[in-house]
Amino acid sequence: MKDDEIYTQLFQFSRPTFFKWKREKVPVMQLISKYFLKEDLEEFLQKGFISKFEKFEDYHLDPVFEDYVIQNLKRINRLDRSIFNIIFPTPEFITRHLKQLEEQDLNNLTVKNAKERFKAFLLSVKLSKIWDTEAKRKTVIQAVDSHFSDIEIYLIMKYPEKFIS
Repeated sequence: MKDDEIYTQLFQFSRPTFFKWKREKVPVMQLISKYFLKEDLEEFLQKGFISKFEKFEDYHLDPVFEDYVIQNLKRINRLDRSIFNIIFPTPEFITRHLKQLEEQDLNNLTVKNAKERFKAFLLSVKLSKIWDTEAKRKTVIQAVDSHFSDIEIYLIMKYPEKFIS
């Protein structure tokens, strides 16, 4: 596949636009040509992903970075208990439920899949007095989506004991 064919498919524009952008050194064109191989772009157009980047879901976080994120979460917890109270309604939740995650669940846990797995876990926990309505369950899921990053949820699941006040 020629460069102009790749870019016209990628950006959904005409061939003359490709040559114009290339001539004018439009930044996105320079970015793509500098950081992506032709084969990467072809694979993306054919499969919808670039396989060599998909491997990053298995990466491990640096322990210093993990500690920084955990300390930051603890600080947020001290400053605004309301967010944590939605997700961790009682200390029992952490000690009895989150710590009960099977080793298999944690072995397959990645930063990339943590948030979805955590939301599924939250919905599966039977805390009838706390999340007894659909509206309350939706509030919990919205809090996870809007207030916590994938890395934060990953660390909460991996080290629940560090969040017991």
